Amino acid sequence: MSTSAPTPAARYVPTRAGIINLWDYRDEEFSFAGGWLVLRGPNGSGKTKALEVLFPFVLDGRIDPKRLNPFAAEDRTMKSNLLFRGQDSALGYVWIEFTHRETGEAVTCGIGLHAQRHRDTPARWHFVAEGRVGEDFSLLTPDDRPMTRKQLAAELGRELIASTADYRAAVDRRLFGLGPERYEQLLTLILTLRRPQLAKNLDPAKLSDTLTAGLRPLDDDLIAEAARSFDDMESVQRTLEGLAAADDATRAFLTSYSTYLRVHARAAADRLTARRA
Repeated sequence: MSTSAPTPAARYVPTRAGIINLWDYRDEEFSFAGGWLVLRGPNGSGKTKALEVLFPFVLDGRIDPKRLNPFAAEDRTMKSNLLFRGQDSALGYVWIEFTHRETGEAVTCGIGLHAQRHRDTPARWHFVAEGRVGEDFSLLTPDDRPMTRKQLAAELGRELIASTADYRAAVDRRLFGLGPERYEQLLTLILTLRRPQLAKNLDPAKLSDTLTAGLRPLDDDLIAEAARSFDDMESVQRTLEGLAAADDATRAFLTSYSTYLRVHARAAADRLTARRA
């Protein structure tokens, strides 16, 4: 796995996402169009649940119910998502695939989970892998069961990422290159913007603060260049105003001079006519 941060031009966009064995999703795949995903369906069809377990959880890894639930409630836990059918133990996966805009290179980020009824918190393991689920590697065994942690490590040929902090750092390093502070602000921004009915009871000041915190500050050199550009625009404006004034003066002069030339030509013609007579 590459550890170099991408350059600003090296953009990745989400192309696919998947949920395996969580809630009522057995093995569901979502396809993006140009980096966009639209979730449609009647109430109870799983739109909010898909949002809950994918965004920003796959980029974040933390399973605090308030972070998982778009409504910020605490009644939905990742354990309940895994043991939705009443079983005593369950394995599941969530993943997102990103593809490079220019090269088509694919990178998949994902989280495996193992819930047991006698344990409060599911065990988790994380991966950032080159390639595509279903083509370059699988998350399911040959008999169509979610792989265990050990099986996935063998499938990918390397150790998986244990801690959520290390996982966030690996995702940021491979795809975004923001650094810990800015990456955390990105996650906060996603959590804010994914709220259902965002415009309802909107607090403009709070939203403005969140957007300000989530947006990356401009580079000082870029600001200086923009300032120079504004100075250049003022200089160009002054030059343009001077040229426009010169044009107006020239047009006025030509109007008067044309009249003078017509009068002078008419007088010369009259004198010539008189001499011939």
